[in-house]
Amino acid sequence: MRKITRGIAATALSAPLVLGATGVAAADEFEQSSSTVGPEGASTSHVVATADSDGDGQVSYEEHRAWAGPNGAGSSSTESSAGGDDSDGLLGLGLLG
Repeated sequence: MRKITRGIAATALSAPLVLGATGVAAADEFEQSSSTVGPEGASTSHVVATADSDGDGQVSYEEHRAWAGPNGAGSSSTESSAGGDDSDGLLGLGLLG
């Protein structure tokens, strides 16, 4: 019984440490992927969001999806970023920079 009590206590005390470490790691980047397959077709999606920890304010978001089914196939993509170094100027073309 004493070993069980120690095990429960150790688990209870270590849970906040594990969750805290996960929260710190997730502060800079989030990534999620999923795939599904069924009789009507298949699909996949991938999302990534990042915040640069260098303090320069660079953030980005990407989302990619693809699907195929009995009526056809398709894909979509969204990407966005902000902050960071503006040395490339307007639209990355060196204009007004």
